[in-house]
Amino acid sequence: MDVQTRRLRHFVTVAKTLHFTRAAEMLYLSQQGLSRSIAELERELGLALVERTTRSVVLTEAGKEFLPSAQRALAELDAGAEAARRLQRKRLGVLRIGFIVSSALELTSPIISAFRSRHPELIIELESYGLDDPSFGLLSGETDVAFLRLPVDVPELNHELLFVEPRAIGVPPTHPLAASESVTLADLVGQTITAPRTADAEWRNFWTLRDSGLPEDQLPRIGYVTSSVEEEMEIVTAGLAISVTMISMARFAPRTSIVYRPIVDVPGSSLALAWRRQGTAVTEAFRAVAAEVRDRETDIVATIEAGK
Repeated sequence: MDVQTRRLRHFVTVAKTLHFTRAAEMLYLSQQGLSRSIAELERELGLALVERTTRSVVLTEAGKEFLPSAQRALAELDAGAEAARRLQRKRLGVLRIGFIVSSALELTSPIISAFRSRHPELIIELESYGLDDPSFGLLSGETDVAFLRLPVDVPELNHELLFVEPRAIGVPPTHPLAASESVTLADLVGQTITAPRTADAEWRNFWTLRDSGLPEDQLPRIGYVTSSVEEEMEIVTAGLAISVTMISMARFAPRTSIVYRPIVDVPGSSLALAWRRQGTAVTEAFRAVAAEVRDRETDIVATIEAGK
């Protein structure tokens, strides 16, 4: 007897759904192909596993007896395959990269492409984060490197600066400030802004303009605390508050319900490749590639820093 793993998966899926059409859709098969596979499995085993009528599908007594063994066999096989993949990743090396929304903007693709071309033996894993973790996994150790928006409060942080772009506000098109080409801090007095839900005071102060050193009565008031960029954008779209963000959001997360205007009298947002402590040979290799791409793609960097 030579039972194929593929047919076992087909049988287990039918047993789980008790519906050939649904099982076929889950398996990306035609109903005829699934029926043929089950019939071939039954022929190999020499017994009927499924009783099928025009109205229902049920397992036979033999099918019920066989099902747990089939499930265990597939689980063992899947576990073994995953263990082998983990060992392979460990042997080859894995680079875990943390990021948020637009990552390194137009530099992201050339950096990743250049690194993969130079180090095809390494595996890249990309991890997306929300506003509640401005370290993008570095603080918890979930990532090896991250495309960070500085400043962040992370001990022993090393970084390679890639560019600095203007900070901006995001407002609905009907907002009075939408008619301006740019805004100043004075224009924002009395406005309600969003704030990131994070314990990192440095990051929160930067994105709520509390880093400006002005007294509270000369700053916009904080009205809504958000955990994600998507949540922030929904609040702006609803007209409940305005956001303090990067001017590149106009390119990387465009919405007709939001327009972006640069804030001209505050420092820009620094995007850096960052890592903790001494790093590794892999993180150093990625840093070197990122710096090389930054230095080569001067037109891209100039466009980003001009806020275009």
